[in-house]
Amino acid sequence: MDETAVNNESVQALMKEHFEIACRFYIPSKKAYIGMAIFYNQNEDMKKFHNSYHPAMVEYLGDAIVYYADNNL
Repeated sequence: MDETAVNNESVQALMKEHFEIACRFYIPSKKAYIGMAIFYNQNEDMKKFHNSYHPAMVEYLGDAIVYYADNNL
């Protein structure tokens, strides 16, 4: 993550999986999927959970979600 851009093919393959998991519950629009990234950043529990993997995970994940949404939804 520290050296891999969010537009990297492998990162975007993971984002495709992330989107497909979300689709198990409902099919989010582009705005709703980007909203998930905002939620991850604004909700302290979600932020703490994701950043427990890496201190900048929420920011990186948010950027990766936006890139995925802009290019695939």
